[in-house]
Amino acid sequence: MSVKYSLALMSTKPGDDTAKKMYYAKAQADGVVTMDEMAEEISYATSLTDGDVLNVLRALIRQMKVQLAAGKIVKMENFGTFQIQVCSTGTETKKEFTANNITAAHIQFRPGKMVKVATRSEALSFTKVTGKKEIIVDDPTNPSELSNPDDSGSGEAPDPAA
Repeated sequence: MSVKYSLALMSTKPGDDTAKKMYYAKAQADGVVTMDEMAEEISYATSLTDGDVLNVLRALIRQMKVQLAAGKIVKMENFGTFQIQVCSTGTETKKEFTANNITAAHIQFRPGKMVKVATRSEALSFTKVTGKKEIIVDDPTNPSELSNPDDSGSGEAPDPAA
């Protein structure tokens, strides 16, 4: 198995339309795996039934929700840690700031050793694919010079209506 990626032409300085554009890799998902499917796979590797695994996972999610809402950092051994982070509007002084300035909360995940090892580039293989919205331009200064990886080299741009 390998991680699929496509190329995206992006500005080297986001927000600056005059900045040089370069190609960067963009990870492309290769499907979705559900909690039920993972529970079934886990049940094959353990003495638990897939129902037992699902019950444990659901209880874990409920507990994570409770603990995060209480402001705790949830540490999952070598898997990683979860913590609430907040976004807010700024104020000129400390005294002006209230909880109403908090505009959003999100969960920050910091991977543990087991996840970090699994995501090291030397432990992964990569396969280039065409992104759903990707138009391949060989020369970004000449948009008429299109190439199609499925094309046999006829020099013609792919028909968008096809």
